[in-house]
Amino acid sequence: MKSTRLYTLFGSIASLPSLTAATNIPAGFSARCASLAQNFHPNHQTTVLAAELLLKGSNFTNPSPRPECIIANPILLVNVCRLRVNVSTSSTSSVIFEAWMPTDWERKGKRFVMTGNGGLGGCIAFDDLNYLSYLGFATLGHNNGHDGDTGLPFYKHPEVVKDFAYRALLTATKIGKKAVNQFYQQTLKKSYFVGCSSGGRQGLKAAQDFPEEFDGIVAGAAGANWNNLMSSVSYYWKYVANENKPLVLTAEQWTAWRDEVIKQCDLMDGVKDSVIEDPRKCHPRPEARLCAPGQTWESNKCFTGDQASVLRKIYEPFYGNNATFLFPGFMPGDETTTSLWFATNAPPYTVDWYRYAVLNDETWTVEEDFNLDAVDYANKVDLYNISTLKDLSKLKATGHKLLTYHGLADGLLSAENSDRYYESVVRRMGLPSSKLDSFYRYFPIAGLGHCAGGNGAWYVGGANQFSSAPATGTTVDPEGGVLLSMVKWVEEGVAPDRILGRGFSADGQTTLTKDHCKWPLKNTYLGGDPAKKRSWGCL
Repeated sequence: MKSTRLYTLFGSIASLPSLTAATNIPAGFSARCASLAQNFHPNHQTTVLAAELLLKGSNFTNPSPRPECIIANPILLVNVCRLRVNVSTSSTSSVIFEAWMPTDWERKGKRFVMTGNGGLGGCIAFDDLNYLSYLGFATLGHNNGHDGDTGLPFYKHPEVVKDFAYRALLTATKIGKKAVNQFYQQTLKKSYFVGCSSGGRQGLKAAQDFPEEFDGIVAGAAGANWNNLMSSVSYYWKYVANENKPLVLTAEQWTAWRDEVIKQCDLMDGVKDSVIEDPRKCHPRPEARLCAPGQTWESNKCFTGDQASVLRKIYEPFYGNNATFLFPGFMPGDETTTSLWFATNAPPYTVDWYRYAVLNDETWTVEEDFNLDAVDYANKVDLYNISTLKDLSKLKATGHKLLTYHGLADGLLSAENSDRYYESVVRRMGLPSSKLDSFYRYFPIAGLGHCAGGNGAWYVGGANQFSSAPATGTTVDPEGGVLLSMVKWVEEGVAPDRILGRGFSADGQTTLTKDHCKWPLKNTYLGGDPAKKRSWGCL
């Protein structure tokens, strides 16, 4: 559920000619690219919007009309043919996708990769397109059936909701593969998906419902159990923080509380490194900073009793009617990010989801209308099975692979949600981990926040990470990360037992390397220099 409202990891890339790059373009590449504008018409629903050569070292302006989709313009890392396409999915809906097809595609394995979206998901992840095409993939991204990180396009448009739930991804993938095959005049060999947050949910949806489309799926911080995820943030905002009070904590207080949590739990793993290796074992005690009579935050940097109560409750699960478990509480370790759900206004994603998708009622508010009966209704409707909680029987039958990961310092979407999904698959399929390993592996990543960033070895070569590393994408080695580990699993039969993570200094130097263990094993400090991966084991 990566938020471009909360913080943006989606890039926009811009386009100006670069004569120095033109000498590296194979004969006929540019002409074949331009010809797609007239020659690519796989069906009557498909319209080519642009077909052009983009040159390494140039800039390209993101064409999205929505400002939340546009940030700084990084430089293109490689020459690509850019194809922009609109595909009608019904009489009232359509999906726009972009395919970036690099010159060295054949030499680098004839691979196809689809990228995911974030939040309410209408922003193409151009930074991912840039980096993955640099790695040699024919790389696609789509707008998920609408523009911008808002649910307003859902209003009285159920076909747009259907696109958001799954159809945009499926449609863009099918048409995108045809475009890649036509452009290169060859058949792609292997197909992959990589996404995080809402993009992680898209990956799970593909694994559950149309796994035949992707040989390997990499899904990070997946927003599965979607309806309860949407509801949970409003539950905590309304019933835990209470909208009738001022902000629970100021930004300064949230930072102080984050630091206090790390102080209380950092050494549980035997290493003082500002990383809580297993936050499931951390039960922070806000009362340790409780104000004594006559003390205040201004005088003593302490918390009131009401503040301590709220801080304790945000880590507790969200229960519904009849004490039914609905969603895990927040994990300790990145409370400054968690604080984004506790702003003055109600969480915008819940508002948009209920107003424009579930109820089609513009007047609906969290303050007046959100309650546990509303949660039950959203779950009963479960628009287009967006809860994404099925097992992986179809994936197993195809022989294709799923790799999931989740940052254990994710302050927006609890990693326990990914833990619980994995264990639900174990139960539903009646398969222990040793039997799931042939097609499904899950890696918790200590020190990783929501999709990108963190105090630990957070860079694992996943979605939304390429533009977030202090070093540029071309200087961060992706080997051992989630995507290239999936490629090795699919193409060489070498399944990953560990995922290599990297941490950085402020000036972009790699200062930390660490292996992250396959669930249910846990990273355990063995002794020695904790910045070296040999000092850790999986037990």
